[in-house]
Amino acid sequence: MRRRYLLALLVLFVPGVSRAADEVPPEQLLPATTQVYLRWDGIPAHKDAYAKTALGKMMQGDTGTFVSGAFGQMQDGISALLTVEQLLQGIEPEKLRQLRGDATKAAKLLPLIGDTGFLFAAELKSVEPPQGQITIVLPNAGPRSAPLFSALRLGSSLLKIEAKTQKLSGREVSVVAYPGANLVWWLEGKHAVVRVGTGRPSELVETIAGKGGARLTGHPLYKRVTGFKTFRTAARGFIDMGPFVQMGSKHSKETAKLLSDLGADGMKSVVFYSGFQGGAERGLVEIDLPGPRKGIPGLVKGKPFRLEDVPSLPPDVVSWSMTNLDLGAVFDLSVKTAENAMLLVAPDAAKEVQAGLKQANDVLGIDLRKDLIGSLGDRFATYNTPSEGPLTLGQTVLFKVKDEEKLEQALEQAIRGLAKAGNADVRIRKRAYRGATLREIQFQERGFPFRPTYTIHKGWLVVSFFPQQVQAWVARTKGDMRSWKPSPSVQATFKELPQQAIAITYSDPRPGLKQLLSLAPLIVAAIESASQDIDFDVGSIPNAQEVTRHLFPNVSVMTDDGTMVRLESQASLALPFDLGGLDSYGLLLLFTVGRIF
Repeated sequence: MRRRYLLALLVLFVPGVSRAADEVPPEQLLPATTQVYLRWDGIPAHKDAYAKTALGKMMQGDTGTFVSGAFGQMQDGISALLTVEQLLQGIEPEKLRQLRGDATKAAKLLPLIGDTGFLFAAELKSVEPPQGQITIVLPNAGPRSAPLFSALRLGSSLLKIEAKTQKLSGREVSVVAYPGANLVWWLEGKHAVVRVGTGRPSELVETIAGKGGARLTGHPLYKRVTGFKTFRTAARGFIDMGPFVQMGSKHSKETAKLLSDLGADGMKSVVFYSGFQGGAERGLVEIDLPGPRKGIPGLVKGKPFRLEDVPSLPPDVVSWSMTNLDLGAVFDLSVKTAENAMLLVAPDAAKEVQAGLKQANDVLGIDLRKDLIGSLGDRFATYNTPSEGPLTLGQTVLFKVKDEEKLEQALEQAIRGLAKAGNADVRIRKRAYRGATLREIQFQERGFPFRPTYTIHKGWLVVSFFPQQVQAWVARTKGDMRSWKPSPSVQATFKELPQQAIAITYSDPRPGLKQLLSLAPLIVAAIESASQDIDFDVGSIPNAQEVTRHLFPNVSVMTDDGTMVRLESQASLALPFDLGGLDSYGLLLLFTVGRIF
């Protein structure tokens, strides 16, 4: 699953940069109207810096050998799949030889990307009718572009669409006509260019080859990302939100209202940087919000907090986060968005949103917005620890409380209302524990292994799968058990990040990896014993201590100065969807590919 994620992420999102300057920088080929820009520098540009990071050190040992071997097996499997006879039945011998040749060359595509880097750009010109284009550039690929072009030809051939060569703007251009769009690719100087869009092939080529009009290099956001010097970046990019909002608002009054209520008209741009600093992967996302804070941007409210304000955590906690979040605003926005969406797709049914909400209140026996959500504060926290439950069963959720008595009554009534509506036998058992009252929800149903438990104690609503997690939280708040304290290295990381935040996230990748790797040999050996067709070297799996010895916890902090929201992170092994780790996963994949080839 992880390797498929890395491959998909690389192909769809990772941009690139050339190893050496060409007579025409790749950004100079793109128009200033580009709305989405992403660029990744490739392996050679940052190989030394990457080797100093925790992830780079991890890949220099047994882990790198294992990943390289596993990737090689996957690569062989893909190459074999592309040339199986079932896919090529009925094809003429000459064409068959060409396809097999393309498949062989296409297998070298990822090493090529690792060497040259990758640039991705997109522009939406019109919503109705849909018009726009996507551009991919491999800088300075030159005569080495065969793997890219072979992969494009192979893909088109397998879809039974033939690529034709045309002379456009003085270039030899390969053209594939898909329904509603055209795909073109060619060499522009030393740069390999791929474009897909709704325009005619000649238009797709001319907007790059002609180089008329303002270029991307003059775009203010491009100047901003290239002028960034806080840390060494390996990937950078931006999304210019203004044109998208303008086009959407012009589509219809209903769309304009939806975007306005969501707060999109107050969002100007999103800029990101990802790179390295010492042993850490650094990430920074900046969201420009100069407009009024409403809709989604208005959800994160409240006074900024410090690390010391985080509620008591288990001493062995592996991940936790705390965020300022106005749940009442979330509820109101959800209702309003649902109404606006219904106005777009079924105007006559828009009033059913309020009718459904009234029905839910009747079933629960409370006013969901006023009685339950209105009793909660504007701060939300969650944590997970393996000592309180395996995998994610050690998860505990906390909500800041404004009105404890009102919330207590609303929760009991809502639980009983849901049970009655579902014709379920549900009981609420109250248990006194060290000065707190725990409520265990007992579902008298077969096959339900959980005992959801909650308490309202010291200004927090605490909820978990079992009573033990909630008991532990109460004991820690009374000082009867130890609480988590950041290690000296984690303290040093926090000191390098803003001290006051609207959100903080902490995650330690080591416990999860150790647990996974301790089970991996057993699982693989069991699979091998059950099937003679599987041949996997169990001894090649690296041991958990080897894999994790260079790793350390990941930390991210979100701040808001009134006009910009910033998410800053430092990580050793960024998890999937962690914004700070985009370029490092690309480097990890391409570094291993480079070792294979």
